[in-house]
Amino acid sequence: MGRATSWRRAVGAVVMVACVPALCFGAGAAPLPTPAQLAALAFPGWSDSAAGRVHSATLPPLPGMAHGIYAGWNTGTNRVLVEPKLVLRTDATHVTLVAGLVPAGDDDRSAAVHATPMALAAYQFEQRRGTWGVSGRQGIFALRGFSGAAAMREVALAARHPAVAVEYGSCWQGYCGTWLAVYEVGRDMIRREPAVELALSGINTDSAADCQRRLAPLIKPHAQDPAAHGDGGGPEPHDCYAIEGSWSIDATHDQPGDLTVHYQGAISRAEAFAGPPAAIDQRQVLRYGNGKYRAISGFSPVPAI
Repeated sequence: MGRATSWRRAVGAVVMVACVPALCFGAGAAPLPTPAQLAALAFPGWSDSAAGRVHSATLPPLPGMAHGIYAGWNTGTNRVLVEPKLVLRTDATHVTLVAGLVPAGDDDRSAAVHATPMALAAYQFEQRRGTWGVSGRQGIFALRGFSGAAAMREVALAARHPAVAVEYGSCWQGYCGTWLAVYEVGRDMIRREPAVELALSGINTDSAADCQRRLAPLIKPHAQDPAAHGDGGGPEPHDCYAIEGSWSIDATHDQPGDLTVHYQGAISRAEAFAGPPAAIDQRQVLRYGNGKYRAISGFSPVPAI
């Protein structure tokens, strides 16, 4: 488990999913248009060029905005770069485009800094007489990620119950983490409140000079960045940990299935720094109800960053 492995995965290439097995609508369903085709309908003049990606979008007040730092974003109209990400089928004749937006600078390039999340925006389309047209403009429904980046993909909560899974992460002074948020998709909108948001990983092996030693042999050492930590942790006691999680949803039923997160890694507690590290291999199960996933067994071992 190398330094920042999990957060690099989270901001890597976006996965385009044409048809999640639990969401397929059969041979009678209209072929899916491409993200670029829909972007050109939602943003007249859009093209995959530096100037063609620059448009305007309105940022409404969103849940949690009062408690977060969203560098580069202002409530109201923003000049943005538009990148079409996913096309989600909601029934035989309706689809939703999810686009990723980042603030644009005067040079038509990204103006994102570390504390700038990506804005997730949704636009709805209907097919009539073989032609796709805009049927709704939900716009920005969430802000997620760092440095204007987040990875998203389509997932199924149940048969014909699509959702968007967003993973994102970053590092601060030797502390790295990744997070997951899942948003339910309806025909007319994507729900702004996530069905679940949780920490997937936490790694602080570069936060203090002694952490790699304390986590060995369970965690493979790597070359440390001397600028990431201080003088070996100083006199203050500190935990050392490297924990990563993988997740899945049981979408084999008519109603949203359980979400299972499998955590693996190691931790060396401050009070037991001289002893061997403790191995982490545990699961947390969350169950859906009233629009939210809530834990029914297990717990997350990822420390707060």
